[in-house]
Amino acid sequence: MDFGLSDDQLLFGDALRGWLGENVPVARVRTVMESAAGHDRELVTGLAAQGATGILVPEVDGGLGLGLLDAAIAAYELGRAAAPFSFHSACVAAPLAISLSSDAAAKKRWLAAIAEGKELLSFAAVAPAVKAGKLRGNALFVPDAMVADAFVVVAGEGDARELLLLPRGTPGLHASELATVDETRRVGELAFDDVEIGAAERLAGTDAKKIDRVLDAARIALAADAFGASERVIEEAVTYAQTRKQFGRVISSYQAVKHMCAEAYAEIEPVRAFLWYAAFAWDGSYEDASRAASLLKAHATEAGTAAVTTAVQVFGGMGFTWECDAHIWFKRVGYDRQMFGGPVELRAAGASLGD
Repeated sequence: MDFGLSDDQLLFGDALRGWLGENVPVARVRTVMESAAGHDRELVTGLAAQGATGILVPEVDGGLGLGLLDAAIAAYELGRAAAPFSFHSACVAAPLAISLSSDAAAKKRWLAAIAEGKELLSFAAVAPAVKAGKLRGNALFVPDAMVADAFVVVAGEGDARELLLLPRGTPGLHASELATVDETRRVGELAFDDVEIGAAERLAGTDAKKIDRVLDAARIALAADAFGASERVIEEAVTYAQTRKQFGRVISSYQAVKHMCAEAYAEIEPVRAFLWYAAFAWDGSYEDASRAASLLKAHATEAGTAAVTTAVQVFGGMGFTWECDAHIWFKRVGYDRQMFGGPVELRAAGASLGD
């Protein structure tokens, strides 16, 4: 079984890394983080030109029609760059939910626009059930809540879950910002004040199994982001250690520092093969795909948390300051760890799927 990357996929990853390095330096990331909206429309347009936004949009609907393995490559590179963009929501979960539906009108309205970077959609994973044709309550930690053009909402619980598609401006739909540690990807709260739900607001032809498949894909994308972020910050820490002098020697010459960095890298490197396999299994609808997605995200984000913590320690006292860039990746991995299920929850889910 070969689940490694093809030559085309390797070229795509290299090209995206080069573009991000040139166009999304840390200075630009900081500018977006410190802005009022926390969002950069020009960045989305640029990513669309690189093909990143349309990876999972079918060719017939105006996208590239590629697989989740290709999307995982993009997520990995975006994590390395700490790109201020909710790729897992806007370019994985939301378009997948629409693509897996049988709703021709929704596909025509949104998918090409997503692929072209003209519309930004968000995915809200947990919302109350629709009762008597109305949606009441709220959804927390919704990516891009303040700037998204529309929201794909998972309403209800268990097998009774359904997918709703609510454009911004829908009567009774209100968004407010929430503060979290990661300012590269803003989240918010959606409040549903007797939102009328009819056939037009429901994504036809979706069910709990398709929703789970969307969530698995989003978790794989988040794991890829965490892997990229933790790998990058360890590289930054090693570079720093090779130039920072203490007691007349660069600190990289001290065994304690060498061992810290080597052990952190040794912990995260095995995630690479696990990531490619999980995405490969999802693309092939393998029997263990859902289990792999859950366990991958649990492991990648825990290993990533340990790696970014080590990196901050290598930077020493300055590693805890706003001026040191290490905190950007540290907080990013924290977001990836909790969004769409934390390690404890996902390990329990993976164990139950293995029964």
